Amino acid sequence: MHTTNDSAIPLTTATESYQEVTIIGNAHGDWQPAKIGHSFIFNGTQHDDDNVINICNGPYAGSADAFTVSNSLDDTQLVLLLTQVANTLKKQLNCWPSSGLVTLFLMSIVAKHVNVQRMSLLPSLQRSQDMSAGDYLPCMVHNWLGERRLALGLQLTNDNILWPELLINEAAVQVALDAGTEMPDINPFEVLLSDLVRQREQKQNNIKFSTAQTLALQVTTKRPANLDMQYALLAALSNLPSVHWLSYASQEDLLTAEALFYNEDPQNNTSYWYLVDYQASQFLDVIRHHLAYCQQVFALTAK
Repeated sequence: MHTTNDSAIPLTTATESYQEVTIIGNAHGDWQPAKIGHSFIFNGTQHDDDNVINICNGPYAGSADAFTVSNSLDDTQLVLLLTQVANTLKKQLNCWPSSGLVTLFLMSIVAKHVNVQRMSLLPSLQRSQDMSAGDYLPCMVHNWLGERRLALGLQLTNDNILWPELLINEAAVQVALDAGTEMPDINPFEVLLSDLVRQREQKQNNIKFSTAQTLALQVTTKRPANLDMQYALLAALSNLPSVHWLSYASQEDLLTAEALFYNEDPQNNTSYWYLVDYQASQFLDVIRHHLAYCQQVFALTAK
């Protein structure tokens, strides 16, 4: 359970202590702590360097606190600061934020320079075949599209953050156009969101649910009866190039889509069927990549 602390916490100690920081995520790849300043690592990652600070989600560490911290100059103060920042971010994400994002926002306030490594905020939602129906991916509990939305806004408005892995390479989404692929006349956001929007509107107006649209992703906890059609729709959405998605994208649709890709409490609440279905999950990362690209273009354009 995440604890809350809405009182103002002095930043004096933190401001003096963390001037040069490196935030190292849990993505694959070799890493070394920074030679200058402090390095932050998360959860199961370990290192015995004096300037490496480990931050864990409370539940991961078996703690009732929102976070646990080890090896910092003042573990108790850092936990309080992280918790305060996390509670603020939660209101913007409708979901508890990842430790990496919370650390980034805190350090962007107190540090002169922040270097972020091994962290794209897009961990894979693809399930392996050996996962049982009751198993869930740990990364599924965070709203990664929402985290990227906030992270993009932070990086684009702060010159002290170096984070090359956050930006999606535009060349990767240009392949289909270079190959001369003819784009189908389809709005991918209608297929992706229409059932979710229908359910929200009917719930708000206390109207009994009508039959779901055939050509739309069915946002249900139970497997749909037309499972093969749903697989085909997800495959088709993933095969569209990001630039096609961009031609139909709006800020409102991108915000709405965030809710499709996470479940903050999968142990006690049933997840949407496609998040725990092996075949469906194989398409989710590509679809989410399209949305992240649209989100990035909107952020860069706004700047």
